[in-house]
Amino acid sequence: MKAVYSESLRNGKPVSRTTGISHCLKYLRLESYEDTLNNLRFDENPLRDKALASNGDLHEDFMLHYLLDTETRGSESLLNIDAFADPTAYKLKVKKPGSDEYAVRNVDLLETFNYLIGLRVNHIAAPQRLTADFKREPDPELTESRETRLVLDGRLRPVDQGSLSTDHCSWWFRKVEGWVPSDPRNPNNGLKDKVLIVWRNLTGDLEQDNLMLDEWFLKNRINTRDFEFDIIYVNGSNNLPNLLQEGENWKVRLIEEEFMKRMWEVVR
Repeated sequence: MKAVYSESLRNGKPVSRTTGISHCLKYLRLESYEDTLNNLRFDENPLRDKALASNGDLHEDFMLHYLLDTETRGSESLLNIDAFADPTAYKLKVKKPGSDEYAVRNVDLLETFNYLIGLRVNHIAAPQRLTADFKREPDPELTESRETRLVLDGRLRPVDQGSLSTDHCSWWFRKVEGWVPSDPRNPNNGLKDKVLIVWRNLTGDLEQDNLMLDEWFLKNRINTRDFEFDIIYVNGSNNLPNLLQEGENWKVRLIEEEFMKRMWEVVR
């Protein structure tokens, strides 16, 4: 902090207060082991909970060897995949220190994922909210059971909250650009993989969601088959063209799958 306040110090004190630089300070608070266990949400079972409450050793052993595998699958603390449909709305119930009360806290999935993959961030774009009209048109390449395909009726449009009607959906997008070391075991060898991360909200209509994603890539002039990015992460199932890379790795990858893998990855 002293270095950003003043470039000249004498005996630990600033010589000039006009030579500092603009700065931003961020600190992270890591959960303790007990915090993590307390924040797990389990299926309610009064008989089980009463029996475990009377035996502390049994409670912890049962929790670690059974509950974590079976009864916490939907716990946001361990990662609730369904909640990725709206990346801005992921929440945790966090136990307040020294009490039995819980408080709801927002989770920044975007930043958490950056830390998980070790991303060196170059740019985080402002969120975009877009809408569009749709129509169906004949497609001779489709099967007889589906003879038309969904296309845009016009172009993607920025959302004007004041004019968006209730029968129109909107889609939220946010992109992150950066890089990761090509070889995590040797991060200082100068080899880098350029990374693009695309976050979006999902409406539940897979066809519309994926068409909007395809059109967003076209609008931003990003082609998954070119060499602008080495790795592309997107949340939600998609039909983006993909490439199989060396080591049997795909270029376009699901954020949810990578998130889960990195959460349980053991560094050796």
